[in-house]
Amino acid sequence: MLNGDTAMPRAATESEPEPESESRSEPGSGSPDSTGSRKGGGRRRAALSREVIIEAALNIGSREGGSALTFSRLGKELGADPTSVYRHFRDKDELVVALTDRMVTESVERMAGLTPQEVGWREWLRRIAHSVRSVYLDRPAIAVLAASRTAASKSETESVEQIIGVLHSAGLPVIEAAEVYRALLDLTLAFTQYSAAWSLLDPEYQNRDEQAWAVGYATLPAERFPLVHASAARLLELTRDDAAVFEYTLGLFLDGVQMRIQAPG
Repeated sequence: MLNGDTAMPRAATESEPEPESESRSEPGSGSPDSTGSRKGGGRRRAALSREVIIEAALNIGSREGGSALTFSRLGKELGADPTSVYRHFRDKDELVVALTDRMVTESVERMAGLTPQEVGWREWLRRIAHSVRSVYLDRPAIAVLAASRTAASKSETESVEQIIGVLHSAGLPVIEAAEVYRALLDLTLAFTQYSAAWSLLDPEYQNRDEQAWAVGYATLPAERFPLVHASAARLLELTRDDAAVFEYTLGLFLDGVQMRIQAPG
């Protein structure tokens, strides 16, 4: 949803003027000087493109949260009529998919130069998971929107092919390799989306959750809840350390994959 901005622009007819061009100068802005700025205090708007809009969306989402990603807000950020954005993205959902593609592409780029032959299939998959997680958590508000989406882009498709290929080369049948790929991705993105949502909580609410472990669980009667009582301190530590929980869970997952690869027959 676009918070009131989801209506598609009407199809242009011969009697309707085209939306104001995003590269048109501000009224009364004067002529450009050698730097491209306008005399008289105004400035020329930059030409819009998909990449320019994506960058603006990333900036808005990082500063103001995912709910601020409306086409009206994008138009204001870019100094353009909001209808100009519709020339490049049909609706907010299409924009979110483009943001997903950007995150996938960045995670792939962070792995550039590292091959499974160098570090082994297990360590390579572990680093892929951490690469995805780090890229998404760099922009938690965008991560909440994008972690559950599929881009089906060149970067994403090539990455899927490569991961399935590495698992198949390690000893898994192709179909099982694909299943492991999907499980690894879901595990990584689910943990990442959780961490992103937590980081966006008001500090007061974060503190309430921590206090639930620090006080609520820690003071449970040992005779009734002996195991929770004995582990309450560690559970509190893990509540504050999503990265450690992710690393532990990822290790358990990769242990299982290794067992399937090494299983006889």
